[in-house]
Amino acid sequence: MQIEIRLSSFYSLGDERRFFKALQGITAIKHVQGVGRGLLIDIDLRYLSEDALRDMIALFWRYGIVLVPLQVLATRKRFAWLSDERAYWHKSMFGKSLAV
Repeated sequence: MQIEIRLSSFYSLGDERRFFKALQGITAIKHVQGVGRGLLIDIDLRYLSEDALRDMIALFWRYGIVLVPLQVLATRKRFAWLSDERAYWHKSMFGKSLAV
């Protein structure tokens, strides 16, 4: 599965390095390619556990990245928990006005 995200601004080179190091630490992410101000991210769903997805959501949240590209995962039974309206990410992932 491939998603495209838009990057927010980094505050320093170290900040940018920490983001990419954390992204590389998510084992389900197989490839990352820069495209303009965004990234194309290849995700191997076989390795995307609940913990790995929660790490990805937290990382994107921390860096102000809109979560709409991840909403497609909520249609899969094992990730149905994404649709929980009480979750901190819900509005960023499913809010109509936040579409990329």
